[in-house]
Amino acid sequence: MADIIANVDCKYDVSVSTGNKEAFIFVTPPSGTGKGVTVDGIKAALKASNVVFGLREDVIKMIADDQKYSQKLCVAVAQLPIDGVSGSITYKYDKKAEAAPTENERGFVDYKDLGLIRVIRTDDVIADITLPTEGEPGVDVRGGKIAQYPGKKAQFTLGPNTKITEDGQHVVAAVDGQLVFKNNAFAVDTTVVINGDVDSSVGNISFIGDVIIKGNVCEGFKVSSNTNITVSGEVNGATLEAGGNITIKQGCVFAKITCHGNVSALFCERSSINCDGNISAQNYVICDIYCAGELTTKASNGSLIGGKYTILNSLEASNIGSKTYTPTDITLGDNAILADEKTQLEMKIAAAQKKIEDLTMIVNFLNEKKKELHKLPDDKEEMLATAVRQRVLSNVEIRTNQKRIDEINIYLSTKQQLWVRCKGYIYPGTRITINDNIFKADTEYAHSMVSIGADGEIAATPF
Repeated sequence: MADIIANVDCKYDVSVSTGNKEAFIFVTPPSGTGKGVTVDGIKAALKASNVVFGLREDVIKMIADDQKYSQKLCVAVAQLPIDGVSGSITYKYDKKAEAAPTENERGFVDYKDLGLIRVIRTDDVIADITLPTEGEPGVDVRGGKIAQYPGKKAQFTLGPNTKITEDGQHVVAAVDGQLVFKNNAFAVDTTVVINGDVDSSVGNISFIGDVIIKGNVCEGFKVSSNTNITVSGEVNGATLEAGGNITIKQGCVFAKITCHGNVSALFCERSSINCDGNISAQNYVICDIYCAGELTTKASNGSLIGGKYTILNSLEASNIGSKTYTPTDITLGDNAILADEKTQLEMKIAAAQKKIEDLTMIVNFLNEKKKELHKLPDDKEEMLATAVRQRVLSNVEIRTNQKRIDEINIYLSTKQQLWVRCKGYIYPGTRITINDNIFKADTEYAHSMVSIGADGEIAATPF
C-alpha cells in the first residue's frame, strides 16, 4: 500500500531582533501539493507580525522566485537615526599676544610698536560658535521611532567683560578694553597694568582705557590712553598722551606730554607739556608749558626756573627765575590764542562775504535769463538753486563766526584780574605777560605780586 503524503502549505515564521532593528523570515517548505512561498505570502506574514517598515523588496522577491526554504533571511531593516553634531568654538585670537613689530608703508619696521596690547572694541567678535544639531530620529521595522542623540553645546568658559550674542553664534567684547587670556578664558580688561618699565620688552602702548605703569617710561617710548595714565616711576625722554589725567609719581625729564585732563608730577625738567586742565609739581625747570587751567607748585618752596609758561589763569609760586638770571617767560591769559582765533574767524567772514558777492552775481544773472526765456534749462535751474542754497549757508557761517568774535571781544575786555604771586623772589631774567601787558624783572622782587593796576599798567607790588 503506497504512503499517503499530506498536502500542507509552506509555513512562514517571522522574528524581530532586539530593538526592532531587523526582521527575519524562515519558510518551512510545503508538502504534497501544498502552496509554496510567494511574495504576497511573505508580506502577509510580515504584516501579521507588525513589520511594516524597511521591507527589502529585492530579498522578498528573491525568496519567492528561488523558492528559498529552511533559511533565516533578513527581509526588513530599520532606518537608523542620525545623531546630532556637537557644537564647537573657534577663537579668532591666539591665547598669548606675540610681539609683532609694525611695518610702515615704506617697509621700515618699528621695533618699539610690538603690538602686545590687543585693543578690542565693544561687540568685536572674539570667537565664532558652531551650534549643535539635533540630528534626525530613525524608524524601526515596526514603524516606531528610534531616538537620536542630539549634539552637545560647545564647552568653553566665558571670561569677564565678554558676552554671547543673541543668536548664540559669537562671543564678543562687552566693553572697550584689552583682550587677554586668563583663567582659561578670553576676557576684556578695561585697564592695562605694566608691572615694570615701558622699554624694549614692552614697546609702545596705545590703549583706550586706563594705563598703570609700575616702573618707568624709558627714553624713546610712547604711552597713549583715551583715559588716564599713572606712572609710579619717572618719565625720561618719553612721550605721554592722555584723554584724561596723567599722574607721574616721580618726575619727568625731557618728556613730551599732551593731556586733556590734569597733570601731576613730583618735578618737571626740560619737558614740554600741553594740558587742558591743571598742572601740579614741586618744581619746573626749563620747561615749555601750556596750561589751560591752573599751574601750581606742590611744595612751599616750589619754583619755576627757566623756560616758557603759558597759563590761562593766575599763578602762585615761591620763586620765579634763578640767581643766575635764567630766562623765564610767563604768559597769563589767553589773549594770544584768542586773538589768533579772532583773526582766523575774521578771515573766514571775509571769504564768506566774497563768496556771497560772487553767488549773488550768478543768482541775478540767472534770474534775468529766466525772465527773458520764461524757463531755464534743467542744468541752469539746478545751478540757480545751488547758488541760492550756498548763499544762505554762507550767511549762516558769517553769523556764527561773528557771534564767536563778539564772545571773544567780551572775554578779552573783562578778563583783566590776573596776577602772579611770588612768596619768595622774582629774579632778573623773568618776563611776565598779562593780557599783552609785559613786565620785565630788572632786579630781585621779594614777596611781590605782579598784576595790572587801576591805571592799566603792569607792575610788581609787595604783599
